[in-house]
Amino acid sequence: MNTSERTPRVVACMPTYKAETFIEPTLQSLAAQTYANLQVLISDDASPDGSFDLCRRFAEGRPQFEVHRQARNLGWIGNVNWLLEHAEAEYVFFAFHDDPLEPGYVQALVEALERSPDAVLAFTDAIVDFRGESESWVRPMSYTDLEGLGSARERLAVLAQRTGLWWLPNRGLFRKSAALRVGGMRRHLGGEFCADWPWLLHLSLLGSFTRVPQPLVRKVWSHEGLSKSWRWSAHKRIAVTLACLREILRADLPLNERMRLAADFSGYWVVRWALSAARSVARATRS
Repeated sequence: MNTSERTPRVVACMPTYKAETFIEPTLQSLAAQTYANLQVLISDDASPDGSFDLCRRFAEGRPQFEVHRQARNLGWIGNVNWLLEHAEAEYVFFAFHDDPLEPGYVQALVEALERSPDAVLAFTDAIVDFRGESESWVRPMSYTDLEGLGSARERLAVLAQRTGLWWLPNRGLFRKSAALRVGGMRRHLGGEFCADWPWLLHLSLLGSFTRVPQPLVRKVWSHEGLSKSWRWSAHKRIAVTLACLREILRADLPLNERMRLAADFSGYWVVRWALSAARSVARATRS
């Protein structure tokens, strides 16, 4: 891409809540992006700490930063959807408040999408920074399972399994037009639990994902983080699975294709649950 001829507008959507102690490195990484046509849209979800004031002070003298404070707590999904609604751009990404980016992150992903008109999302490899209570480690990691998959059915077969670094594309850049077709994230019978999985699965039905093989995002796993507090249960597993099925059935695709994809997805999980039940019976028999 020749940036002197075309620099599509990009908006970084940054939902914040109780992030005062760790958000500044991510703000610095957004300010250091080399891409020229970038706006950083921050929405603080009525944090009880100093998150909003810190972001507001950081934005002073930086016209590409725009900071809002919600009058009441919307919840994570409500805050994300507010950002998506107000992001006026061709390309959008979620700037999660504890995941700093390398300076060339936006530039590399815009170029990847410009090269791939059939792709709806581009993502990079990551440096995974695990900070547990008993151990810590840092290592580069990648997610290659979606490479070369040209059909919605193939991508569904991968993301339905939710294995490996399936969440890494959610740190990517996506077309605003695709987000409008999805209609934002949705709560389900399990609330907000793992709501990024149905969202990402729905996006994958609308077009391919392209990978930039460079570690341009640092994913920080902290025992204090939201995702580390998730506790899977039978109820939540069923709730999120049904949410995925709902996204398939409401996708902007021909009815016959939606029905075929829904049947595929249901089949994957019937087999998965059957195998899990068989293993449980085998363990009980051995004991």
